Amino acid sequence: MLSNQFKFQYSVGAIANGIKTDMFTFFLLFFYSRVIGLDPLLASLAIGAALIVDSITDPLMGTISDRTNTKLGRRHPYMISSFIPVSIFYILLFTPKPDWDITQNQLFWWMFVCASFTRIGMTLFEVPHRSFGAEITKDYIERTKLFSWREMFAWIAGICNAFLAYNIFFRSTPEYPYGQLNPEAYFPLALTGAIFMVLSLLYSSITTTNKIENLSKWTEAVTFEQIIKELKIAISNKSFILFFLGSLTLSISWGLLNSLTLFINTDFWGLKGSQIGIFLYIYFGAAFLAFYITPKFVALIGKRNFVLLCVLGVALSAPIAFISYNLGLTPEKGTTTLVLFLCVPLIFISTLSIAGNMARDAMIGDIADEVDLQSGKRQEGVLYSAVSFVQKVNTAIGSLTGGLTLWVLNITAETPTYDQAYSLFFVQGVIGPILLIIPILFFYFYSLDKKRHSEILRQLKERS
Repeated sequence: MLSNQFKFQYSVGAIANGIKTDMFTFFLLFFYSRVIGLDPLLASLAIGAALIVDSITDPLMGTISDRTNTKLGRRHPYMISSFIPVSIFYILLFTPKPDWDITQNQLFWWMFVCASFTRIGMTLFEVPHRSFGAEITKDYIERTKLFSWREMFAWIAGICNAFLAYNIFFRSTPEYPYGQLNPEAYFPLALTGAIFMVLSLLYSSITTTNKIENLSKWTEAVTFEQIIKELKIAISNKSFILFFLGSLTLSISWGLLNSLTLFINTDFWGLKGSQIGIFLYIYFGAAFLAFYITPKFVALIGKRNFVLLCVLGVALSAPIAFISYNLGLTPEKGTTTLVLFLCVPLIFISTLSIAGNMARDAMIGDIADEVDLQSGKRQEGVLYSAVSFVQKVNTAIGSLTGGLTLWVLNITAETPTYDQAYSLFFVQGVIGPILLIIPILFFYFYSLDKKRHSEILRQLKERS
C-alpha cells in the first residue's frame, strides 16, 4: 500500500497542469478574442495547430520515457527539466496587450508558438509523471485512489487559479466594470500561476526520486523496428482503442462546454467577475466530494460502469440551465440570485466530471498491465501519452470549435448582441450534451473490469 505521504508528494505535481488547464480551458480563447482582439478564426487556427504539435510530441515523449535508462530512472529526468519551457512560454502567452503595434498574423504566431511550447513543457512532465504513478502500484483500487489524489490536486489548483483571477486580478474598476475584460490583469495572473507551477513540478519530481528503484528498467536494445512492433501491440489493444476513442469524444464535448462558459457568463448572463467567482466554491466542494466517492463507487461497480454513470449524469445535468431559461424559470440576469440558481446543476456537472476523470486516469494503468502481458514490456509512457493528448484535446478542440463558433456568429472584441450570445448558449446547452452520447457508446463496450485485471496480474506473476 502506498503511504499518504507519497500520494501527497506525487499528487502535488498535478498542480502545474491544473493551473495550465484552467487558463487554457476558460481564459485563453477569451483573452485573445475578446480582450486582445485577435480574429476568432485565427485564434482557433493557432489552437488547432498547437494540437497538431501535441499529436507528435506526446507519443514521442511516451516512447522516449519508456526506453530511458539513467541514474534518475526512466521518468524523472524529463519531469525535473520540464519547468523551464513551462514557466517561460506560459508567461509569454498572456503578455500581449491590445495597444501593441503588431498585426493579426504576428499575434497569431505569438499565440501559436507560446501555446505550443507551453504544452510541450507540460508533456515533458505529464507523460512521465502519469506513467510513474501507474507503474508504482498495480492494485486495482489502490491505483484508483492514487489517481483520485492526483486529479483532486489538479482540480483544486485550477479552482484556486480561477479564484485568484476573479477575486483579485479581475476586480471591477471604473474603466472595466467586467474585470475579466481588463487586459492588464492577465500578465500578473500568469506570472503568479507560473511560480506555483514551477514549485509543484520541482517538489513532486525531487521528493519522489526515492521510489525510482521500485520501477522496471528497459533492458533491451532500442531499435526503430522494435519500437514500431511494440507500439503496434500497445495501440492495437482493444481496451486501449475503446478507452482512447471514448476519452477523445468525451473531451471534445466537455471542451466545447467549458470553452464557452466565460463568454456565456459575461455576455449572456451579464455576470461580473466577483459573481462568477461564487461558482468556484461549488467546484472546490465538488473536487473533495468526487475524491471521496470515486474509490467507493469503483470498488462497488467498477471503473467502466462508474465512468458511464458520470458521463450520463453530466449529459442530463448540462441542459438544465438552458431549459430553465426558456421556460422562464431563471432569476433576473446579472443578479446573485441567478448565480445561486445556476449553482444547482453545476454541483452535479462538476462532481461527476471530476469523478469521471479520476476513474479514467486509473483505467490506463490497467490497460498497461494487459499490454505488458501481450508484449512483455511496460509501456505506460506510450499509453499515458494518449491520456495527455486527450486532455489537451479537451482544451484545444473545445477552444477550436468555440473559436469557430465565435467566427461563424461574427462575435468580435465588441459586446455581442442578444441573438449572438443566445446562440452560444444554445451550443453549450444543447449541442454539447448531445455529443456526450458518442463516448457513452464507446465506454459501453470497454470490458477490462476488476475480474479480468486480477487474472492479468495472476498471469504476469506466473510469467515472472
